[in-house]
Amino acid sequence: MSEFAVWHEGMPETQGRWVLAVDGERFLLCGEDQLFYWWQITDCKLVKVATPDQPRLVLPVQQGVQPTIVMPNRAMRRENGRLAGL
Repeated sequence: MSEFAVWHEGMPETQGRWVLAVDGERFLLCGEDQLFYWWQITDCKLVKVATPDQPRLVLPVQQGVQPTIVMPNRAMRRENGRLAGL
């Protein structure tokens, strides 16, 4: 199954929710309050589909080892540029 997001009444027009499961005529979604809820398919509009041509970050994880991901902030990027003579 492809990953896709939908919009429904009561949400801001610019937002969507990823569909976590499909059960007959309804979608399982998760709200901003981190609670799960079911919504009728007929009351939803498709807003985004994750397609194979969109790259996805995949990290290999070894059992017992916690991966550490460091996203450089602006100060770190400036310092790296200064050290590289840029």
